[in-house]
Amino acid sequence: MSFLNPALLAFASAVAVPILIHLLNRRRFQRVTWAAMRFVRASLERNRRRMQFEDLLLLALRCLVVGLFALALARPALRSASSFFGGSRVAAVVVVDQSGSMSATDGTRSRFVLARQAAEAAVDAIPQGSAVALLLAGDRVAAPVPEPSYDLNLVRKSIRDAAPSDLGSDHAVAISAALEILRAQTVLRKEIILVTDRQAVAWRRLPEIGNALERAGAETRLRVVFVGEPLEDNLAVVSLTRSAGFASVREPLRFEAEVVNAGGQPVRQVRVTLHLDGGAPVDESVLDALAPGETRRVTFFAKFPDEGFHSVTARVPQDRMPADDERTIVVPVVGEVRVLVVDGDPESNSAFFLRHGLQPVAPDAASRYFLQPRVINAGQLAVTRLADYGAVILADPPVLAAPVLELLEHYVVDGGALIVFPGPKANAEFYNREWLGRAALLPGGLGRLRSGGDMEDNPLHLQGSGYKHPVFALWNDAGSGSLATPRFRAAWELEPAPSRTNSNGGLEVTEPMVLFSDGTPAALERTVGRGRVMLFASTAGTAWNDLAVRPVFVPLLHRSVASLTDARERRYNIHAGARAALRLSSELAGREAVVMGPGRPGRRTTHLLKASGGAALLEFEETDKAGLHRVNLGGNGAPLAVFAAQPDPGESALADISGERRSEIGRLAQVIDWTSDQDLRASFERERMGLELWLPLVLGVLLLGVTESWLAQRFSRPK
Repeated sequence: MSFLNPALLAFASAVAVPILIHLLNRRRFQRVTWAAMRFVRASLERNRRRMQFEDLLLLALRCLVVGLFALALARPALRSASSFFGGSRVAAVVVVDQSGSMSATDGTRSRFVLARQAAEAAVDAIPQGSAVALLLAGDRVAAPVPEPSYDLNLVRKSIRDAAPSDLGSDHAVAISAALEILRAQTVLRKEIILVTDRQAVAWRRLPEIGNALERAGAETRLRVVFVGEPLEDNLAVVSLTRSAGFASVREPLRFEAEVVNAGGQPVRQVRVTLHLDGGAPVDESVLDALAPGETRRVTFFAKFPDEGFHSVTARVPQDRMPADDERTIVVPVVGEVRVLVVDGDPESNSAFFLRHGLQPVAPDAASRYFLQPRVINAGQLAVTRLADYGAVILADPPVLAAPVLELLEHYVVDGGALIVFPGPKANAEFYNREWLGRAALLPGGLGRLRSGGDMEDNPLHLQGSGYKHPVFALWNDAGSGSLATPRFRAAWELEPAPSRTNSNGGLEVTEPMVLFSDGTPAALERTVGRGRVMLFASTAGTAWNDLAVRPVFVPLLHRSVASLTDARERRYNIHAGARAALRLSSELAGREAVVMGPGRPGRRTTHLLKASGGAALLEFEETDKAGLHRVNLGGNGAPLAVFAAQPDPGESALADISGERRSEIGRLAQVIDWTSDQDLRASFERERMGLELWLPLVLGVLLLGVTESWLAQRFSRPK
């Protein structure tokens, strides 16, 4: 048993008052002699024992009334059984939510500031002699104090030093990590204190949380401390993308931003702006109105003055949720893309159409065009430096020697782009055994060759609508022409390869790009290492089809090459919290690079560039803050590279948990709505102590008082 107001136990000393009165009353008497005294004495001797018992009973009742009243004032409470054996010490994990929604403000303080204050108050409420760990959590977990520590000042300092992030929300991740920490603790009382806002999306895996707590047992207690007030209005930029195609110097490029009204009220005259490299707006649009929950797409156009890395930012007016008021992507702008065309069959015209399709300009303008194709024969592959080319196209490649195939494999795995157009020279057995089986270089194998006979009279066509792949999405717009017009008189059957995990731990999955009219694949794509490979079912010339003489050929070829080279661009645009892996010039290996991140001023970290596959590799994991990160040497000069971390769009949904969901949480945890003037210690202690006994004690005092009065009146009657 413990007391919530132990100082008031001093009132128990008032028990001495009835005893003192009883003793004093025994000494107050007079000697009076009168004739009938002997009869009174005889009567007193007969009733003395009974009267002594009655006096002592009344004295005991009066002392008990005073003592119980003093106990009631001290507010005693029964502890759990574990407390009797393990004392009051606990092993606790304080989890502070640092997801994007915690940046929402009330106009003065953000939810994260309130969360830090509440977390410090929670540490102060931990019983003396306890150990505390600290986790900062979103959909990923950081551990400033990874194991329960008796140094509570260290925990407090770590809380004060914590910074908000733009991670997503998932309390199941944080609670699972906390339970793993507590599993190794031997104390009988364990607590998880989660300090968070009331965002509904963070509790989407509540059943899993309940199951995990049930497995942990009754000795582990979850406490949820809610901070912040509901936010009614929020306007957010939830995505920013650019159109497929090359980002080249002084050529207009199309961007699309998605703006959502995540609040409960309609908004009008929303100005959305597009910025290059953090400068003034280069384009803007005004949305007349956005209804609650409505999402609108805004289209922008921009030109880049020079090649290199450029940042593009879409913004809406700042509100009380600043984390989602803008979104930034990095666009590597090229001045020139070199494409290697390997002519596997000089007797065909595939290489001719590929070269002219890649560079559809007059001869006098060819040298200034951003695509620079070079045509070689298959025998020259072994002596060509593939790393100098942004993409390699194999036109009807024959059987290649093992060293050449190994060169292609290394080129793709290191981030290269490969397109294969198999034709009559293709050897299906060799493709499937070497290209697909040994090297795992192709997205699929070659089946039977469909040609002649019915194919001449009833040729295949590409699907006419419903394109999902970015390369073909342009033709979902009827104004862009039709892909269903080209006629295919011969084509290989493509057999998609099963998914596999590569040596880097990445999952390689084959995706159909487009289908023939009969539903069979006309082209497949797959990530291989850090590069990508496309496999078409037919030739790039006119031997098997008339695609090359159709108007769609040039944009299709350009978009295919751009899509493959754009895969490299994805390295520079990652989700907040994900690991960035950038490949820089091999000359930088062994040197130290400085990464300057967004958010706090002067946020700089130094990393050693490691040699990897003929390049200097930068691996960077401190990407929890969304925005632009710059990489350079020594923190000065032009950046070697830039990359952008994207906030989780789900964090813009600030809707609070429903009453029903709150009740479900209440069945698993102690739930506290905290304000800055609230004493968390009292709230925690009340739950830690278990059942308070002050009310039964007060009722007992009243009952004993009534009993004492009745007995005193009864005992005072003549005997």
